[in-house]
Amino acid sequence: MGRTRKSGEGTVRLKKNGRWKGRVVIGYDDKSLPKTKNVLTKTKAECVEKLNALKNTATPTTAVKVRADMPFGDWMAFWYETCCKPAVCSNTRTGREDNIRLYILPRLDNVPLNKLTANRTVILPPTVVAALRVYKQTVSS
Repeated sequence: MGRTRKSGEGTVRLKKNGRWKGRVVIGYDDKSLPKTKNVLTKTKAECVEKLNALKNTATPTTAVKVRADMPFGDWMAFWYETCCKPAVCSNTRTGREDNIRLYILPRLDNVPLNKLTANRTVILPPTVVAALRVYKQTVSS
């Protein structure tokens, strides 16, 4: 069995036609789905080299802003402005802003992301919890 690559290094596979294919996740889109880039070469060494170059040039923009000790209120504002707000209509946006302002921020505003527990996230909508998981993984790795 071959060597297992570490998390975030990407995948390197041999295709049926004898060429090597490399794939790496370079970031996440507005719906928290992974964005990937591929390389295709004749040898494995070339594939690993191109994959490393691709990882170095394409860095995710959200990982720079999100930190483990960041307060939840700051993260919530960042997430809402970049991921949620552009994708919804005005009536939905107004309702979500009210829910965030009235129910979520008074309870969780100053809690750091690394101190946030499952018991505290019960009041959050499922979409926020899913986005929080993705950002916590990018911060921890």
